[in-house]
Amino acid sequence: MAWVLIGVASGLLVVVSFRRLAPLMGSSLEAAALLPIADANQLRRARLIGRAVTTAARFAPFRADCLPQAMAAVTLCRAFNVPYAAFLGASMSTPDKPGELAAHAWVRCGPVPITGGTGNFHRFGVVACFVAPHIGIPRGGP
Repeated sequence: MAWVLIGVASGLLVVVSFRRLAPLMGSSLEAAALLPIADANQLRRARLIGRAVTTAARFAPFRADCLPQAMAAVTLCRAFNVPYAAFLGASMSTPDKPGELAAHAWVRCGPVPITGGTGNFHRFGVVACFVAPHIGIPRGGP
């Protein structure tokens, strides 16, 4: 299933702009970052989703970098009722590309990195965050 979802995400990214796909990622917090709280069963499912997506990406004959993986993970999290936060980040100071703009996408469920690895908050500035639609987001204002 993860392999198919990565393929669908990869194909969609070829024919549709991410701006049009962004609402599928969840509720936008813009550049704010939030890590949802999850119970032990949800954390266990998050780890399994992460393993499935990572393994599927290794065998994909199509684009399977961080963004399609994040999109597939979001879909699986929604299907299995796992709270998530999907992040898009950017940096001008990554070790492998000093001075060049580098972008990255990753998904987390509380302390569990589902896709995209660990340490991303230290390496990338968050430019967008999407959370599961069922997570209550307090909004400012009267």
